[in-house]
Amino acid sequence: MSKILVQFDGSNFYNKVKRIDRDIHLITFDYIGLVKSITKTTPDKVVYYTGEIRQYENNKKSETLYANQQKLFTHLRNQNIEIKLGYLLLSNGKFHEKGVDVQIAVDIVRGSIKNEFYKCYLISSDTDLLPAIQTAKDEKKEIIYVGFENFISRALTKNCSRYIILKKAQILQFAK
Repeated sequence: MSKILVQFDGSNFYNKVKRIDRDIHLITFDYIGLVKSITKTTPDKVVYYTGEIRQYENNKKSETLYANQQKLFTHLRNQNIEIKLGYLLLSNGKFHEKGVDVQIAVDIVRGSIKNEFYKCYLISSDTDLLPAIQTAKDEKKEIIYVGFENFISRALTKNCSRYIILKKAQILQFAK
């Protein structure tokens, strides 16, 4: 039974890190180092949620994205990070993530009700998760919002048990 859970909203994390420094490569990022610096311990469970990229015939972009995502997955697994997948929908030449927020919310709700964690670090700025966060708090669980300086969600800072703001220097420390 996990007591400390860390959840990465992969797309959200990617976009925030790239706003800090476009040259950071998340395929070599030290996720566990960052997690330990945030939690001040080794958590019981770390989960990375993202949309699964599929290869589309005659679509070079999808082939490149797929290959890079597979490298990322290998890198995450090597750090003992569990991967949970939604999917990416190709629409009008652009990819849109689907089903990821629901998985994060379900894991928060299920984990809080089944006592799978007592503390959850949420690395996401998605306010769609607020009902799940409230449910966890009703179950007497601590939900810690982990945000990024200059990209802080006021709704999450107000509704989570507490919050931690990552600074640029902290992110750069774990970029390899």
